[in-house]
Amino acid sequence: MNALKKNGTWEVVDLPKEKKVVGCKWVFTIKSKADENIERYKARLVAKGFTQTYGIDYQETFAPVAKINSIRVLLSLAVNSN
Repeated sequence: MNALKKNGTWEVVDLPKEKKVVGCKWVFTIKSKADENIERYKARLVAKGFTQTYGIDYQETFAPVAKINSIRVLLSLAVNSN
C-alpha cells in the first residue's frame, strides 16, 4: 500500500451521489520455482466487476500492460533522440 501511495498510482476522491462503490478484494499468490522453492510473493487488488451494470457503472475498462519489446523500442528512440 505504501508503494502504491508513494508512486502516485491513485488518488482518493469523493464518490458522486448517483454512483455505487464497486467492491474489491486482495488476491495473494505464492510463485514457486520448478524445484518448488518459493520464488516470490505477489499481491493484486481485483475489482468485483460482476456488481457493475454496463452503461451505468462503467463505459469501458482499461488495463495497462507494457511488453518488454515496447519498452525496448521506447528506450531506443529516447537514446537516438538524445
